[in-house]
Amino acid sequence: MTSRTTGSTVGRLLAAPYLALAAILLAATALRIFPLTYSHFWDEAVFLQHAKVMLDGRSNYDEFFHRPPLLSVLYATGFLIVDSIYVANIVQGVVTSLAVVFAFLYMRRLFGVTAALFAAALFAFMPYLAHTSHDLLTDGPALTLMLCAMWLYDKPGVRFAVLAGVAYSLAIQTRYTSLFLGLYFLLDTVVAPQKARNFLAWGVAAAAALAPYLLWNQFAFGWFLHPFAIARRIVTEWTAPMPASFYFDALAQIFPITVWGLFAIGVFGAMAPRIAAAVGSRAPAPALAADPRRRCLVLFTWGVAFFAYMLLTPHKEVRYLLPLAIPVLVIAATGAHVLIDSIARLLKIGRATAAALVGVIIAIQFSPVLSPLRGPLIDRSKSNEVQIAEYLRDQSTASDTVYAAHNFPVYAFYSERKTVSLLPIQADFDEEWREVMSEPGLLVYTHPDRLGEIHSIDTSLKPDRAFIEAHPEFRRLREFPNVTVYRYTPGVQKKPL
Repeated sequence: MTSRTTGSTVGRLLAAPYLALAAILLAATALRIFPLTYSHFWDEAVFLQHAKVMLDGRSNYDEFFHRPPLLSVLYATGFLIVDSIYVANIVQGVVTSLAVVFAFLYMRRLFGVTAALFAAALFAFMPYLAHTSHDLLTDGPALTLMLCAMWLYDKPGVRFAVLAGVAYSLAIQTRYTSLFLGLYFLLDTVVAPQKARNFLAWGVAAAAALAPYLLWNQFAFGWFLHPFAIARRIVTEWTAPMPASFYFDALAQIFPITVWGLFAIGVFGAMAPRIAAAVGSRAPAPALAADPRRRCLVLFTWGVAFFAYMLLTPHKEVRYLLPLAIPVLVIAATGAHVLIDSIARLLKIGRATAAALVGVIIAIQFSPVLSPLRGPLIDRSKSNEVQIAEYLRDQSTASDTVYAAHNFPVYAFYSERKTVSLLPIQADFDEEWREVMSEPGLLVYTHPDRLGEIHSIDTSLKPDRAFIEAHPEFRRLREFPNVTVYRYTPGVQKKPL
């Protein structure tokens, strides 16, 4: 009887961390899925449009020449099952919440279950990460695949290194800057030279998994690196540069002060042998030669290198720094582990009690992140841009073309009409506009003071109002709060006086 009772108690203790992980994962998934949204902005509309191109053969607009394909493949798969725009939110939520699982698995092997649970919670509930993971963008899914690749590479055996290479390739095909994760695998191999064989297998597998996409680029664009090169030019030459200080400010926006405190403890723990020993003392012995201190060093070095690289990129957005969540949150989770041990010794309480205390403090700070779940779970509202797109669809025929220099992906997706961006010809608009605008249709002119967020070097988009009023090809149809829609008919001549 005693033996049975003891076994039951041990079973409950062993199951507790995984029950906690399940609860964290469930909350994280709900947070990333809801609210289901009907209206989406510029970049989101591109990936939705690409999914429809893949699934339905739409040919009205695409940006495959500089956008990675995998996220749209996932959306297209979802649309194949249920043809509803809300499915994209579900796909996004499921994929991005898997980062919680991979963070836990990656941490558990080397740092132990306690640190792994804190890593899972940080990835689940850090406000900026949770918010960004809800948007239909590549940042969250790429983070999931990066963590998956890191976890697989950490497991013993060449077969896992091969799978890590495949996951790394998929991360690249989700977001091109995932290429930089290759430095992490190199650094990890340098500190554990016995991984050299695995590193070779990883590299071969990554190249093989990437090859079909590169061959498609060669066939479609004439150069297998064409989308990579165009994407690079967009952030270095064709968009407005931002000062380096922007990213230093962004660090505070992404990571709350609590995370930075735990990060500092984690770094100190990795550097101080006595505290580092406390971190690793209860962790499972790794199959390879790396230890917690060395892993923290690799992550820290990779994080600093990635941040330095991003500082050198002229065009900057806060979400571009999201891969830094991996080194910062992993090291912060080790810091939570160190803090728990210190509190347990100082207050002479059990580690479980100390862990609960630290967990409650973090939960209080992160609790506002759950606020979206208190509102409506479906947001059917239509943004101004979506209403304009639906007007364009109603006022046009399948033979008409929509022309715009701003928000054109939104108009393309929601109107389903052929859409031509005027952004590429801004510098030579006066000489090239007749050639580019060769088909009849509709022009969407955005009022200069209502552009909102725009990354163009020149925010004086053409055609401007004076140009439109001077050319009889344009006839005003309707005024919206931020745009005017014109009927465009090539070849119309000015009436004689």
